[in-house]
Amino acid sequence: MKKQESATAQCSLPDVRVNVAPTLLIVGPVEDDLGRDPVFDQLGWPALRVRHCLDVALNLHGSHPCVVVCERDLADGGWKDVLEVTASRSNPPPLIVTSRLADEYLWAEVLNLGGFDVLAKPLNKQEVRRVLNFAWEHWADQAYRAERPKAAPARKGDLAKCSAA
Repeated sequence: MKKQESATAQCSLPDVRVNVAPTLLIVGPVEDDLGRDPVFDQLGWPALRVRHCLDVALNLHGSHPCVVVCERDLADGGWKDVLEVTASRSNPPPLIVTSRLADEYLWAEVLNLGGFDVLAKPLNKQEVRRVLNFAWEHWADQAYRAERPKAAPARKGDLAKCSAA
């Protein structure tokens, strides 16, 4: 419980000191090209929606997202550009890519370059919820690990004692 409390506090908006739900950054026309059926609104997580890669760079540090969901292709770039911008953070939010062409090649490329997952469009509400929850847990675990005090390095004499026992 303590692990999630500290991670949730980091995930909250800057002026909020209570535990709140994870914050999403949604980049591009992720849900439906016509804006119908807002799957992400049903999660109850605060969400900031932007349309372009440049908007990600401008809003990333102010909104403190814990998970980023991005359309594969954007008007001024693509998911790789968004990944590059988000990777500049000390605890980067997991990036989930959405695409109508979500094949094995895209999935492998996203994972190999540091993304978290790929969601095929049209989006399945249960799959979105599952992937976002896993991404949030991954981010919270990374935040918890970063906050933990580092263990003191073992001294040479201590290793000899361990191997003799």
